[in-house]
Amino acid sequence: MGKLRSTINHIYQKIRVSRKIKNLSIKSAGIDEEGMPYVELKYGLKFFGLPISPKDRKYYAMLVPGSIKKVLPQECYRVAMDIVIRYQEGGLMLGGPRKEDYYKVKKGDSVAEMGAFLGYYSMYLAETVGPTGTIIAIEPLPKNLSILRKNIERNGLDNIKLVPKGVWNTKKEMTFHRKSNDFQSGSLSLTGEEKVNVTVDTLDNILGDVDMRRVNHMIIQLNGSEIEALEGLTHIKPDSFAIAARYPKNDLPAAPIIARMLSDRGYETIIKKQDFVFALNQNR
Repeated sequence: MGKLRSTINHIYQKIRVSRKIKNLSIKSAGIDEEGMPYVELKYGLKFFGLPISPKDRKYYAMLVPGSIKKVLPQECYRVAMDIVIRYQEGGLMLGGPRKEDYYKVKKGDSVAEMGAFLGYYSMYLAETVGPTGTIIAIEPLPKNLSILRKNIERNGLDNIKLVPKGVWNTKKEMTFHRKSNDFQSGSLSLTGEEKVNVTVDTLDNILGDVDMRRVNHMIIQLNGSEIEALEGLTHIKPDSFAIAARYPKNDLPAAPIIARMLSDRGYETIIKKQDFVFALNQNR
């Protein structure tokens, strides 16, 4: 029954997001000189992304109206979907609570986002904080990094600092696991067919290396390594957190553990939809 419910929800989300593509104001879309799909919006930002999957080809054929297909080739459908999901909606998961549900990022803020994936939400944040703000985009996986770096450079987003590392409670080399052809499933804690060796580091070290002395908002999405990330954060006290805690730790739900950790540090915490922790520094 749970698998059926998950399948139904997945199809619903595909339909819902596909309908929103018509509101993107697409200027152009296609394949660039490096063979990478992109979607450029009329007001300026150009999003480079991942190739379409076989399943999404079927969704494109069924769900995208003919008027949109004229400006959005099939090869760029996944990019457009990701713009809606990651840039516009900014959820801690598809259809889940938003990263700014309990703290609204404003001009001049400093924000740390991990994992930044392809950088779509970092691009939104960079626009929001403006030239006086700073975004730290933390992403360890090489294939994601190449697209993330391209999105930053081609859009001239000088207020984004890219950190090519994983996050853990100590500095060392570790192995990321990822499901085949699933670019967003990389994890230090979960299993997967593909293995990638990466450098991991503590948030204390990462933030110190980029000279970030204050963090207004910290977004943590690490596919099971959220607790270890917090264990490595002792020098800086962010004003707020948005944390996806979807995977258990030692067979126990991670969200209550994280909420207690932050409560002990003086935060007002709330758990939303069982798996998402939001926290505000009561003395900010």
